[in-house]
Amino acid sequence: MTAWDDVRGLIDAGDAVRLADRLTGLTAGERKAVSGELREYIPVIRARARALREERWEEESRLHEAWSGRGRRVLRREPWEDWPDLMRLAGAGTISAVTAVAAWVTRRDLLTTRRSRRPAFGDPGPIVQVLAHRPAEWQAELAVRLAAKVRGPRDTGAPLALAMLRHTGAEPPPNDALVVAWVAAGVGSSPAWQPPGTARPEGVRPGDDTGEPWEEEFADPLLPVLLPRLFEAEGVGRALRDERLDPISPWLRTIRDVVESGAVAREPLLDGCVRRLLRGGAAPDLRFFARVHELLAPSAAEVEARRRDYLSMLPAAPGPVAEVALRHLRGLPEHELEDVAEAIGGLLFRAEVGLVKAGMTWFDHTVRHDPARADGLAPALATAFHHESYDVQGRAAQLALKHAGRFGPLGGEHIRDAIPALPPELGRRVAEVFGGEAVDTRTEPPFVPRPLPEPPPVMPFPATPAAPAEMEALGWTQWQWQPAERWLAGFVHLTHHDRLGLRAALQAAYGTAYSDVFAMRVWTATDFWRAAMAMELITPGADPGVPADPGHGPWPSGWTAGFTEGVLVTVTPGGALADVEYGGLAGQEEAVWAEGDAQAHDGHDPDVFGRRYTDYAAGLPASWVGGAAPSGGDAKIGGLGPNGRWAAVPEPPRDRLPAPGEVSLPHMFVLRRFAEVLNALKEGTLPPVLLATPTSSTGALSPGVLVSRLEECEAAGVEPLPADLQQALLRLPRGVHAEAAARVARLTSEAARTAARWMSGGGLPDPRAGVRWGYVEGACEHYFDERPDGRVGQIRLTPLLKAGPTGLALIDELLAEPVKWTRNEHGGCMEWWPGVLPSHREVVAVNLLPHLLYQWNRPGVSASHAAMLAAADGPAGEATALVLAYFLAQKRSDAGVSVLLTMAARGDLPARELGDQLQRLIRWMRHAPQHIVNALQDAADQGAHEEVWQVLRAMLPGLLPGPEERPRSGLAAAVRLAVTVAERAQVRDDFPEVAELAARKSTSLLTRQARRLHDHLTRP
Repeated sequence: MTAWDDVRGLIDAGDAVRLADRLTGLTAGERKAVSGELREYIPVIRARARALREERWEEESRLHEAWSGRGRRVLRREPWEDWPDLMRLAGAGTISAVTAVAAWVTRRDLLTTRRSRRPAFGDPGPIVQVLAHRPAEWQAELAVRLAAKVRGPRDTGAPLALAMLRHTGAEPPPNDALVVAWVAAGVGSSPAWQPPGTARPEGVRPGDDTGEPWEEEFADPLLPVLLPRLFEAEGVGRALRDERLDPISPWLRTIRDVVESGAVAREPLLDGCVRRLLRGGAAPDLRFFARVHELLAPSAAEVEARRRDYLSMLPAAPGPVAEVALRHLRGLPEHELEDVAEAIGGLLFRAEVGLVKAGMTWFDHTVRHDPARADGLAPALATAFHHESYDVQGRAAQLALKHAGRFGPLGGEHIRDAIPALPPELGRRVAEVFGGEAVDTRTEPPFVPRPLPEPPPVMPFPATPAAPAEMEALGWTQWQWQPAERWLAGFVHLTHHDRLGLRAALQAAYGTAYSDVFAMRVWTATDFWRAAMAMELITPGADPGVPADPGHGPWPSGWTAGFTEGVLVTVTPGGALADVEYGGLAGQEEAVWAEGDAQAHDGHDPDVFGRRYTDYAAGLPASWVGGAAPSGGDAKIGGLGPNGRWAAVPEPPRDRLPAPGEVSLPHMFVLRRFAEVLNALKEGTLPPVLLATPTSSTGALSPGVLVSRLEECEAAGVEPLPADLQQALLRLPRGVHAEAAARVARLTSEAARTAARWMSGGGLPDPRAGVRWGYVEGACEHYFDERPDGRVGQIRLTPLLKAGPTGLALIDELLAEPVKWTRNEHGGCMEWWPGVLPSHREVVAVNLLPHLLYQWNRPGVSASHAAMLAAADGPAGEATALVLAYFLAQKRSDAGVSVLLTMAARGDLPARELGDQLQRLIRWMRHAPQHIVNALQDAADQGAHEEVWQVLRAMLPGLLPGPEERPRSGLAAAVRLAVTVAERAQVRDDFPEVAELAARKSTSLLTRQARRLHDHLTRP
């Protein structure tokens, strides 16, 4: 057996210890022979490892399935998984040339992919052990070469390079990336190396607070060499940005210990730290060096020796660094006037208010104790007159007035020249003492009211297709409600007037498409209904009927939605069902479980599921639904609903409409129109024209056109379709239509009589609509108007809708109160909804509310829906305001501003409600006030300043802070906008909340803006 056979066998076995021993004992000839085989063996062992890995994955999958529900069982790491480390070790022990070894041990195809999925180098210890038998010069050269190749803290060659440097004691090359990799690895991280003569407790790393003195021998031999390089290498500050002084972190503790022990000179570290701070950079990257500086605690003499360096940090260094420099400079007993002027000038030039105020405090202290320096410091004080902060300008003006008597002619001239930079009220006060003239640099030209933009015109609804060719083009516009409405109207019209032509046109669009549509039990998309209508027209009788739903008895699984205790079949002698509470099934002879095997439910409480199960529990014939049971009673299918009371399940779907509650109410209303057209086509009762096709782009329908269509139906001897009629009535403009009512009263059909009553009675009365805000705390739901804000979790909107009965079943169904959460197919056909109720936008908005928040994984309200609400008619209340507020609160609010302007131009804007909903979005949904302010500012600039004032008047009271409250970020900008629009609109008003805020002694920007607003509102 050859040496290569031995090495290969140990690699295959994954035995690193024996492999290292074997490599150490090889002769020169054996090493050459083994190294010649290694390169060719890489693809062989890689393929073997891949095959074994796939087997392992399969086994893990089997174990995961077997352990499902008991936690996942993970297999241990196999020896063959470390083949890259072993191949690298074999090369390091057999390849002769230094450059070849350096290239081999850093090969990218010998990286180990650990379970973290991140390439890793592996333990460098065995490689160091094998290389230890090479000549010392050879090892040192390899260490330097490996160190020079390091490119960053995550370089896979860094662990071996650092280990070899520690082992050989070679001088590390000047490589910043090596220093960063060293610090990123941690203090003294050298598992393969132990310093001679170091005796420390087991498990305690050098640098820990053990109470022992620091050994002369460093725990890490790289420490004395690389520690001074921390201040020169780029990237060290970023790698150590999380080091803390309290509690002290490892690197800072190490620096403290080596300095206190005298093992490392303190002066070079302090010099390096100051140089690094002077170089500048991002504040987080300098954080570590600022903390090292404080750890070294320079004395006054050391600061004095570096005075110019500290002064240079004041104007431009990051804030934390400038604060350090200022603190040490202020600790010096004496300063030359030029140094003080430079320091204060540098501080007053900065944007940070805290540093500027510190500079003004230094100015005040200096002038009070040495008035002769006032003129020399006057230019620095004048710099603060130009600061963007009103607080800074006010403090600077106050200091100028306080020390006015100490300034000479030269200092007074500097102050006087800077007065125009002050706000007018401050400038006038300073000018009264120093002379000069205050100038209002922010004077704007007189405001000229801008008219609101004209709202988009309401366009006529596109014409109904008059030729079959037009239908083919409309067939592909399934996501747009107007083309779909035209397709439906064209289908009815052309079926009556040109059936053969329409059949040929639809053959091209639907002849081979939607081949599986009749295999579906429920159709919730309008394109499925259109496909079925086209196929029925092409091939009468094409629909085989609703397919069976095996496994769910005589009804589909969807019909059980909302039942909490299962579906029951209850047989009663008299056919009447008593209400069932959760306590039992009182007044019923017997009850059975209608899904699955009856024997599977024997363990259930008979008080809940009935007195006994019978043989027919596993599945009932469809004929039993509402029919006679063998016992002579009536079989009824139902269950215990969410309120704990009995609810009967309707018959199985025969027309593929979804179950009640499975879709939103307006969606269901749309689908009923398609369903009745399909049924009328099958039964041959299709009217010559649809009544409800709009005449306006908003979905509105002209009363005269509706009467003409009723006349056409009566002339053809066909009764209009019920859903079509009720949709037509909802699309009529608001109010009484006496002329159209008198005209339609001459017709004799039932539909005409219904239309006459509707037109003469003023149509649909406005339902009571609104929204109630709630939240989830823990597992409970609360309303904000009932319970103070708790630990608010998810926000919930509860739509409110109360409408009186109209006597029209489908309209009454549509006007039921929407649910406050969405599920399944809720939110479908949302683009139709404003066109369903074009004269009652608030009802549409209420139905949109469940889809307004949390839109990331479900159908959501878009800006186009808000625009359709703006174009619609009817009163706008809380729900409409909330939809608009939502889009005004977005970062990109152009669509919301457009809707606001449209409603304002039409006089429909619910300004008070909008302001109220905006403050709720800020308080409870954490929307950024700045986005809302930007949107309102944009609207005000385009002519809606009066409306924006009304919005802000309603929004601000709920946001202004109380006496002990912290103001919200961005609120000052909202008050400033209120000042602007109040001035433009020439408003005078009593605003108690603003008056209370203005009366406080605070000098914050919010309080100052509140005073401006209060002064304007109360001005005579």
